[in-house]
Amino acid sequence: MRAYERDTPWDTFDDLDLDAARARIAGAVQRTPLVRLACDDPRLDVRGKLENRQETGSFKARGALNNVLALTPDERRRGVVAASSGNHGKALAWAARRAGVPATIVMPADAYPNKIAACREEGAEVVLAPTRAEADAYTARYVAEGRVLVHPYDRRGTIEGTGTLGLELAEDWPELEVAVLCVGGGGLAAGASLALRRKLGRAVRLFGAEPLGAPSLTLGLARGGVVQLARIDTGVQGLCPPYSGALNIAVCRTTLDGTLLVDDSEVLDAQRRLVLPDPARGWAGEVVEPAGAAAYAAALRAPLIQELAARRSAADPLRVVVTISGGNPDPAQLAAVRAGGVA
Repeated sequence: MRAYERDTPWDTFDDLDLDAARARIAGAVQRTPLVRLACDDPRLDVRGKLENRQETGSFKARGALNNVLALTPDERRRGVVAASSGNHGKALAWAARRAGVPATIVMPADAYPNKIAACREEGAEVVLAPTRAEADAYTARYVAEGRVLVHPYDRRGTIEGTGTLGLELAEDWPELEVAVLCVGGGGLAAGASLALRRKLGRAVRLFGAEPLGAPSLTLGLARGGVVQLARIDTGVQGLCPPYSGALNIAVCRTTLDGTLLVDDSEVLDAQRRLVLPDPARGWAGEVVEPAGAAAYAAALRAPLIQELAARRSAADPLRVVVTISGGNPDPAQLAAVRAGGVA
């Protein structure tokens, strides 16, 4: 769906320095592989950027480390804080430990237990809040006391870090025609889409993929500003913050062609495709959480992708890249998928 009309060119954001971020985090993060994924439609050539293999198990390591390494000496002394349901928290704890910076992660009490444990294992202080919204309120109090907020998506350093993923995509597959980027708060969508626009211009179609039950970016693009969700109706943890960031919306209004909404059943089906081995095509299976499969789900199911592929063939398929963005599933949920049970 097309959610808005562009009102500014993407070069309005030339103060977002993606190349500096790449130099800053070089050697500490992985240049993750781009691999061909299973697709039942021969008119589609779908390839996945396997950020589930990234340091800390998600793309969040890019933005977290970029932010931490850019701190001033005074900010390092004061320490960092963030609200997170898991992957950003783990990444920030990892980045802070590497740099010798104190870190506090405020997490909702219903976060996956393995993600809570992972933040603690990285040396962070973990504070549990009753809900995701209250986690933001707790975080604000820590900021008032002097901690530096490293926002999981609505921060320049975060967007610059995620932009390094888009730079890699443009270099590894410059022939790509469509990119589908997972959306929680919009940090990955903003950074990666900005990088792809700078490298490939309007030759590529760019879409965000977010849960039908938490369409904060879709609503934000339509309004032209932050929309606080009155209700969240998805079980896909990691893609359901109460709002998308203001800066993320501003960038995505200039870069995205629209958003693709997927329901939970489509996301879980895509996760199964990624997790389960397929010996016939040499696929060993990946460790992927539901949130990490949302963009793949959109590429497989979204009517708009089918429309774009309508005039293509197996000899000339539509070249689609998707982000596989999270590899930190709840162990019980992953075991159920592998056993063929209900995820």
